[in-house]
Amino acid sequence: MRALLVGRFQPLHWGHVKVVEWLLTHYDEVVVAIGSADKALTADNPFTPGERIEMFRRHFGANCRLLYCAVPDTNGPTSLWGAYLRHWCPQHHVVYSNNPWVAAALSFWGIEVRTHPRFGEYSATSIRALIAQGSNEWRQMVPPAVAEYIEEIGGVERIKTLMASHTSATSRV
Repeated sequence: MRALLVGRFQPLHWGHVKVVEWLLTHYDEVVVAIGSADKALTADNPFTPGERIEMFRRHFGANCRLLYCAVPDTNGPTSLWGAYLRHWCPQHHVVYSNNPWVAAALSFWGIEVRTHPRFGEYSATSIRALIAQGSNEWRQMVPPAVAEYIEEIGGVERIKTLMASHTSATSRV
């Protein structure tokens, strides 16, 4: 059987890694669905879909039991998201997500959605905030290969710039 894990992975952190490892103990293959694939280079979505897939590849290597797909947001009716998932991703039997919106949008299409255990208190939002603040604490929240990759692509400076411009734009409103 094949399970699908939905997430934005902005960036991939230890909580995501542990969920994938847990899923691999229960399923033959795991499809990683990179959500909000049409969003990149923003404060909330600083990494491109390709960069997020690369983070997985850098940590997990060429694990042939992991497949990847990138799914854009509908930018409209949320009921269409199930069709997007079916269109953009390989066939799967069950979807895993702890996001209530994802569960509602997919159950509309008759797609079974299950929750997965939480492994630690990891948050990509917190990681991005730590990076923007110049703290090195974020490095312990992501696999070493992911931290190296973020640095390699200029991700630290990118996040600092995007967060600074987002904060300044919000304060003008």
